[in-house]
Amino acid sequence: MLKRRTLLASALASPALAPIGLAQESWPSRAITMVCPFVPGGLPDSNARFMAQQLAPRLGQPVVVENKGGAGGNIGTEFAARARPDGYTMLFGTMGTHGSNPALYRLPFDPLADFIPVHALFADMNIAVVGANSRFTTLADVVLVARANPGRLTYGSGGIGSGVHLAGALFAKVAGIELTHVPYRGTPAALADVAAGRLDLIFDYAVTSGPLIEAGRLRPLAVTGGRRMTQLPQVPSMKEAGFPEAELGVWSGLFLPTGTPVEIARRLAVECEAILASETAAAWAARTDSDRMQGLFLDRFRAFVAAEQIRWRGIVEASGAKVE
Repeated sequence: MLKRRTLLASALASPALAPIGLAQESWPSRAITMVCPFVPGGLPDSNARFMAQQLAPRLGQPVVVENKGGAGGNIGTEFAARARPDGYTMLFGTMGTHGSNPALYRLPFDPLADFIPVHALFADMNIAVVGANSRFTTLADVVLVARANPGRLTYGSGGIGSGVHLAGALFAKVAGIELTHVPYRGTPAALADVAAGRLDLIFDYAVTSGPLIEAGRLRPLAVTGGRRMTQLPQVPSMKEAGFPEAELGVWSGLFLPTGTPVEIARRLAVECEAILASETAAAWAARTDSDRMQGLFLDRFRAFVAAEQIRWRGIVEASGAKVE
């Protein structure tokens, strides 16, 4: 606890975030919009709504999630980047919007220059799942069939450049197989087709695929993290399944348009840190099998995002993922 408080105090005293002389005592005086650049029903939407619910009573105003999905998160992200920097529009960004998309798209905005990274929030792993009636019971089964039938097996995602897409692309690269990527407008539709057998597999998240696994409609084959999921202790990690180089995790975080008064960024960083340290967030993370990214805010979060862009460019190039 002392270390986290020291980190927060240090960040709030950063010369880069010195007061700019604008009085912000009245902020917020009305509802705040949290842009989620993905459609409802997926992991980003769920995490965004959790954070909105937690921030609202702390800020004393409603925090309304507005979904603006499309183009791998770029439509909503650009909308937030162009929003008036007055503290009433924030972005629930992700590894995709701020990490991998710069390597996949020619963006009309700069994910770092056009945003203030406020606080990292959650880190999540993917689950490789197939339909309950699928012929596949292990990832080795998938590889065996894929090698005999290049390009015939399909994997879905909620959009090009998403963590779900890249997890599948990286696995195919590591396994030396050819899988056909089928992008959907949102993960729920892709999951429905996997469950129905119209799609071979997907590398999804616990919050969305978990209920279908519990209902017996999906079968988990492996998780992409460096550990097993607590809620799926019987499912091996990628390393245990024989594909350690396919380990992957995705993160999320809160961003503000550049130009937003620094006092607002500081206030939000404080509130996010307190939320992540709460028992409510601990329970949420346990439910989604997420890791809370405590202590990573403001300047430190900016440095993290910059490093992630470099790392993801390497992953995208190695995986062969591209915008079709």
